[in-house]
Amino acid sequence: MSISQSLNGLGGGSAFLETRRRYTRNLRVYYLFHAASGFLIWLPIWMIYLIDGRGMSLTQVALMETIFWVALVIAEVPTGAIADRWGRRTSLFLGGCGFTIASVAFAFSSTYPMLAAAYAIMAVSMTLYSGAGHALLFDTLRQLGRTNEYEKHVGRSDAAAFAAMLIATLLGGPITALVGFSNTILIGAAALATAAGIALLLREPPRREAEIAAQPGGENGRHSGGNGATPGVDAPAAQSVVRNMLMGAFTVWRRKALLAIIIFATLMMVVFEMPEFFLQTFVRFQGVDPQAGLDAGFAYSGLIIPPIAGMVIGSLLAASVAGRFGERRALPVVLLGGLLLFVPLMLWDSLWVIAAVALVAVLRGMIRPIATGYINRRIASDQRATVLSMYELSMGVLMALSTPLVGSVADNLSFQWAFALCLATLLVVGGLLAVIWRRAHGREQVRNGIALNSAPAPQAGLGGAANGRNGAGAAASAHGGTHEGTHEGTHEASRSLQS
Repeated sequence: MSISQSLNGLGGGSAFLETRRRYTRNLRVYYLFHAASGFLIWLPIWMIYLIDGRGMSLTQVALMETIFWVALVIAEVPTGAIADRWGRRTSLFLGGCGFTIASVAFAFSSTYPMLAAAYAIMAVSMTLYSGAGHALLFDTLRQLGRTNEYEKHVGRSDAAAFAAMLIATLLGGPITALVGFSNTILIGAAALATAAGIALLLREPPRREAEIAAQPGGENGRHSGGNGATPGVDAPAAQSVVRNMLMGAFTVWRRKALLAIIIFATLMMVVFEMPEFFLQTFVRFQGVDPQAGLDAGFAYSGLIIPPIAGMVIGSLLAASVAGRFGERRALPVVLLGGLLLFVPLMLWDSLWVIAAVALVAVLRGMIRPIATGYINRRIASDQRATVLSMYELSMGVLMALSTPLVGSVADNLSFQWAFALCLATLLVVGGLLAVIWRRAHGREQVRNGIALNSAPAPQAGLGGAANGRNGAGAAASAHGGTHEGTHEGTHEASRSLQS
């Protein structure tokens, strides 16, 4: 039977093509959503706003950042489970609404408790974005049969957000000089409200393995993750949010390679975040004040821009780096680059070190696409947002622990001592985690190779053709959820199976 005849039997080729067209449109809307969400025009001045406008010390700002990350930790997994249960589009919409309300409150709050509360609401809103967006993107690509392009599209969407952030940063300094802190923050709130409206234009792809298995085409039956989800049984539909959370946590705990890469990648994200976190205050201490006039505002924005431009570049390069070095070597290469770049940050107190901060940002921009691509290929759609929320949860815990410590060192000693602490953390803890993850990855590859060699030959037919080359993709999905063409061990097992 031909593919066209099969599609007609499933309800018509035209309906199938229309569905694919709508999911292809999802990619453009997703880019637009990220661009609107990234236009945070208050981002380059928020720390100066708290220090100069609200009279806080750097230690108090670091404590507020801790409150932010504690709120994120508490809300991260529950909101991921909500996205898996009631829809990723709904989660993105609610996140945009929450961010808008919190930004307005942040603009007009004058006391520490009110500012901290507004900041905590921003954190909860961020959790509604985090796992839901990546899960919706991956499942959209799954419907299109293009999951091998995940790193490219998540890199592009991140680049769209950072490009918008770049423009917002360029404008943030001079607009603050013209209209003041509060009105600048309100402009950012309007952009977030726009993002909430754009989220409603997204098409929700199927979230249950049973629904996906019933869809024609795409990559149905793949990426089930080997976590106990059974195609054709829509068990999660009847599960509570709490059960979904526990199942996601169990999946990560049981799959040691997932657990290790989550901790390793988020540690690098947190340490690489520190230079940019202190950049506003560092520039201000070097004598550049955005409120000193329009020219000073442009100069301030110009000095804040390089790290954001670095994030754009890193996001766009992530897929190439993953393809060049492979998923086992890409993140260790990023770690090595970070170790080298923290040396000048530790040694020199000059505006010239902003060049090193920008290069660190390039590396940071690569981490999320590479790490979440690795994770996505090993989990089922039923739990995708929940498990991806574990990534954000880990990052939140590490930020909550590290920000007050590094902030206190910068406040009481110097920025150079703070960066020296970051370098030591990367060298000792980051190096150890890299070794642990590579070993766990290697053991997983051996198990997947054994499973593929012992798997029975898949049945021929339309489903088999869609689900893997000569059946190897279907076998990989049934025994560990690895993506063909990405793992050395699976390559070897696939060749053995085909012979």
